[in-house]
Amino acid sequence: MKVDLSKIESEPVRFAETIVFDSDRLDPEGVIGPMEVRLEGIVRPAGRRYLVTGHTRADGQLSCGRCLEAVAWQMDSIFDVELALTDETPLDPELALDEADLDVVFLEEPFLDLEKLAFEQVLLELPIRVLCSEECAGLCPRCGANRNVEGGCKCEPEVDPRWAALADLAEKTPAD
Repeated sequence: MKVDLSKIESEPVRFAETIVFDSDRLDPEGVIGPMEVRLEGIVRPAGRRYLVTGHTRADGQLSCGRCLEAVAWQMDSIFDVELALTDETPLDPELALDEADLDVVFLEEPFLDLEKLAFEQVLLELPIRVLCSEECAGLCPRCGANRNVEGGCKCEPEVDPRWAALADLAEKTPAD
């Protein structure tokens, strides 16, 4: 799953790969099960550099940030990456990168690793937190039951200790 950049002289090279990532590799706490990623694109020579443009699609399941239930997630995005070989662009540790070089991916070898590219594109698009719905009640902090399920939690509501003094006062006040 690598594109040999040394063989690209004047003609662009197309690629299309389907890669499956395990949840442990992406985010073991947020991703449930394997995620299938489709990566399609084209590599064009641009002087001493290469331009990669493409499209990424992914399907998988993420964990709700409140109740931990599985939530279907899809990604559909486009990307543009500029590549340069480090031997073509010497990197002297004493010199700072130009502003134009900040968006360039520098490669040690003349190979574009499509699996690494797909992995980076998915990580850039993964949400920090996903919810199954805006009304998700989450898990009970005492028993751990899913509060979205009817009858899931049988715990008595906790009294906020800041209001406890007022509850005592209400009990002591005689009724009219």
